[in-house]
Amino acid sequence: MEDLNGKRESWGSRFGALMAMAGMAIGLGNVWRFPYMVGQNGGGAFVFAYLIVLALIVIPLAIVEAGMGKGVGKGVIDTYAHIFKNKNAGIVLGGISALLYFAMNFFFLAVIGVSLYFIYACAVGLWTTVPPDQIYDQVMANKTILVVLFMIVCLYVSYVVYRGVSKGIEKASKIMIPGIFVCFGIAIVYSIVALPGIAEGYNYYLHPDFTKLASFKLWLAAVGQALFSIGVGPGCILVYGSHLKKKDDVTQNIATVCLLDTSAALFAGFAMIPACIALGLNPEAGSKLIFVVLPTLLAEIPFGNVLGILIFLAIFFAAITSAIAQLEVPVTTFSDAFHWNRGKTVIGFTIITIVCSIPAVYSQSILDFWSNLAGNYGFIVTAGIGAIAWIYVYGVKKIREEYINPTSDIVLPKAFDFLIKYIAGPIMIIIMINSLFPFL
Repeated sequence: MEDLNGKRESWGSRFGALMAMAGMAIGLGNVWRFPYMVGQNGGGAFVFAYLIVLALIVIPLAIVEAGMGKGVGKGVIDTYAHIFKNKNAGIVLGGISALLYFAMNFFFLAVIGVSLYFIYACAVGLWTTVPPDQIYDQVMANKTILVVLFMIVCLYVSYVVYRGVSKGIEKASKIMIPGIFVCFGIAIVYSIVALPGIAEGYNYYLHPDFTKLASFKLWLAAVGQALFSIGVGPGCILVYGSHLKKKDDVTQNIATVCLLDTSAALFAGFAMIPACIALGLNPEAGSKLIFVVLPTLLAEIPFGNVLGILIFLAIFFAAITSAIAQLEVPVTTFSDAFHWNRGKTVIGFTIITIVCSIPAVYSQSILDFWSNLAGNYGFIVTAGIGAIAWIYVYGVKKIREEYINPTSDIVLPKAFDFLIKYIAGPIMIIIMINSLFPFL
């Protein structure tokens, strides 16, 4: 991907690269989905299973994908063309992968707009005039506000990507990613001090009931959550890895990014789940946990509006950095492959986003269509195809020996190839097949 002056950019610093890649990984999957998945899957048992899956499957797969990106140094189309030695194959596989990942913004940006509204709701203490469990329904019914919020979010995301890798994405991530941890950290400390009975909540969150680990459903949920959270497969790690310098350490960088991503999810859980338990609210509320249960919690505690601003600001930061990645992937991919001007490419994809997203704001069925196509099917299927391409067609051994180990302080052994080829890779493929033809 070239900047506005025609030069392909790399990350300006290691810290900037880590923050940008962490921003790509940290999203609503961490701060929205992870807490309610914990609530629905046995508390600490799910956390334990998630960490095991992360260490044995997700981090190794992410290292391979980032290594592939660093080695080729191009977007998804050019990478597939390089693997299959066929430009048309690259255009079909890489183009579809980049566009499906990009399509997540067609429903994602509207959700970010709602989180922006909840910052306002907390600031004015809206629950004093509207029942807290009805605030979400109120904003969802006001389509004018939703469109305005969507446009604010959409134009900001486009501006950041337009600015480029170092001046846009890296600069924004350096502010937002630390901001996530600061906001959740303050919320956690406040809950410890202000909420009686919080110890019971931490016991639920931190002490796994190991008998629940016998549930296959729990492990399947943990695998799906970990893969989706880090973003393995559809090309985002590949593209962000392509902006690494040739001398950069892939293994340490990706391991650090995965640690930051997991920490953000755990922080979000710390900030929400124990407080729900302490106040007798249901942590198994599913997708309603943030937008319905959380406002109810905030309305019941002193200075809940201040706590709410911090939590929803952290949610906004996490979501916006992922939305930036979902635009950056097609911009990099198509500008690399066809030598398009970066600025015009960003503008073109922004127009497509607006045209496809505004109908989704007005129609739940259209929003559900984009969510299912891009989020439930496109993401997993392209991730499975990517895993096949990197691991079995190009070869994990070649990636390890040529792109990862030569510049890594941690030299990956031959056993790493076995782990990827016979454990992590097959699990990724099984998840892909199951998303199309459910059998698990």
